[in-house]
Amino acid sequence: MLEVLFLLLPVAVAYGWIVGRNKLQQELLKNKANVAKNLSSGLNFLLTDQEDKAIEQLLQLLDIEAATIDTYLALANLFRRKGDWDKAIRIHEKLHQLKLPKAQAQQIQLELAKDYFSAGLYDRAESLLRKLVDNDPLQETALKQLFAIFVVTHDWHKALEFAPQVDKTDSRSLRIALANMRCEDQKKPMDVMALRILAQKYPQAIRPRLQLARQLLAEQSLADAAVAFKSVLTQKPQWAADILPELQRCQLPEDEWYPLLSQLVHKNKNITATIFLCDWLVQTGSPAAGEQLLLEKLQQQPNIRLFQRLLQIRQLNQPAQMEALQAIDGLVRAYLDTKILYSCRNCGFKTRQQYWLCPSCQQWETVEPLSGIDGR
Repeated sequence: MLEVLFLLLPVAVAYGWIVGRNKLQQELLKNKANVAKNLSSGLNFLLTDQEDKAIEQLLQLLDIEAATIDTYLALANLFRRKGDWDKAIRIHEKLHQLKLPKAQAQQIQLELAKDYFSAGLYDRAESLLRKLVDNDPLQETALKQLFAIFVVTHDWHKALEFAPQVDKTDSRSLRIALANMRCEDQKKPMDVMALRILAQKYPQAIRPRLQLARQLLAEQSLADAAVAFKSVLTQKPQWAADILPELQRCQLPEDEWYPLLSQLVHKNKNITATIFLCDWLVQTGSPAAGEQLLLEKLQQQPNIRLFQRLLQIRQLNQPAQMEALQAIDGLVRAYLDTKILYSCRNCGFKTRQQYWLCPSCQQWETVEPLSGIDGR
């Protein structure tokens, strides 16, 4: 009899294992059915514009099924884009409480910080982002979001704390932003030496060098100011409209002034440089050459400002027609007084005033002198 019992023991064990496995599968199926039911209910609430009930229903699923994190992230981002920041925050905060892999948890932390920023909760957003700036995959994104906070709050000095982290990234925009925030920081006024150091450290930014050139010009260090102005023109020839009037005050010798203008005219096709070169030709006794330059450029590059200068030269050369030419010049001047002077290359924002920070897209050094038929 004992022998029979020993023979039946493996059968009993196998039977118990099968029964237990079937019970486990039934529990899994039951849980999945509950998940599907809750998910279906949540979606129905969304479709019927009952968003609060939908969120409550969907958040309950987090305790049952944490594998669908991407779905919840997408839903929260949708709410954030719609301006429903409180709903996005509720979802991200619930996700933030889950025990998830480090990379996933940090991504949720970043998204929650964006929610706080959108809702104007800058202190909370800053606290979360500071924990991410040393994280390689998210470092650049976290720094940009932090800098966005400092722009809104005008806490320029806080940005300077993150110079080491910025230097570790390959981000050109972060370096430009940091240099501009240093220029904005009135708590630490910069002298010529400080501006030189900043310009050398962040050559991507033009503001420190332009500020350095203007400071040198104010101190009558004309040669050094000219060098600084020309370095900006080399990098950003489109800024000639603003720089050439100041550079002219540096009293460059003719053997430097003429080649500089010629390069800007013929290589960079700059309108303001063409006008300056025309004036130089007129002043040096070659009015016909100046007029011919304008005519050639108008054929190649139609521009209202070049046409206006041609009218002004014709007034000098044709006194008999001065009254008519003055009337036309007045109309052109009135037209140009209404035109924009600067445009953001990033978002297209247009203005007559120069901004270092675009009021529209909040990017540094993207608002530049406008080109084209009305441009300079």
